[in-house]
Amino acid sequence: MHIQVVVRPHLTSPLPSDLPERLVYSGIGDWITVSAGEWGHGFANLATREAQIFLSPALAADVRLVSRYFIDHYLLNFLLTEWAMLHASCVVKDRQLIVMVAPHNVGKSTTALRLLRAGYTFLADGMVLFNRRSRFERDNMNDNNRHATSVTYNDLIVGGYPIGEVKLRDDVLALFPEYAQAGQSVQVREHRKTVIDLRQTHPGQLVETVYRPSAIHVCLVERTTDYASHLTSLPSHDALPTLAANTVFWDEPHRLAHNTAVLNQLMQTAHFHRLSIGTDPDSLITALETLL
Repeated sequence: MHIQVVVRPHLTSPLPSDLPERLVYSGIGDWITVSAGEWGHGFANLATREAQIFLSPALAADVRLVSRYFIDHYLLNFLLTEWAMLHASCVVKDRQLIVMVAPHNVGKSTTALRLLRAGYTFLADGMVLFNRRSRFERDNMNDNNRHATSVTYNDLIVGGYPIGEVKLRDDVLALFPEYAQAGQSVQVREHRKTVIDLRQTHPGQLVETVYRPSAIHVCLVERTTDYASHLTSLPSHDALPTLAANTVFWDEPHRLAHNTAVLNQLMQTAHFHRLSIGTDPDSLITALETLL
């Protein structure tokens, strides 16, 4: 991948506070663009994995905006040419991955944060990226563990995006007032949310590299009015429509080939569950502990 950032010094307009809401994304074929109007624009080619970004000095000075809305935008799109994606929240414990998939505003982020506070390691609140290990990695792992018959290894590797952040609505943030000073307000679809920097609040409890789990548990999350949370097993074919609705979409079917192949492997190797979240936070932790 190659990304070049150019600062154009003759652009002197001050940066508006609502710049993220002004961004315009478009593309055709292998070309994708993002425009911030007079403050900057970028274009990239998915086939060659090259991007050019032109910024005003005011925008270039805001490192977080440049990273999130320009550099990360192109890096993520480059990654999605090889990696499969699920819109989900994800935590890890005892080398077992718990992936939570649900519609917006059901409680994925809140659940991930509660599990983090209960001692789990945080991987993602937004996108979980999957890929298959290379044959070299598989062979080496098999050679190194040929006598460890009690240990099983999943054949998928996983990463998270964005790393070390969780987004909470104002009503959810009210449940965790201690995080209010560690966040920054952003617009996410129809809601204002606060992005919590988990590197600041929970250092040492983040997965910041590609991870190789020993098992993957995919939980389809729903909210109930019951007091206790419940976890029930789910046939993989019952989970397929939900997974299909929470992955990437392309107009050209051939671009989905790698995504489909990896998700098919996930369907074959993961354990699927339905997680019904009740009103008692402690019972949520208790229910998920049964997976480990």
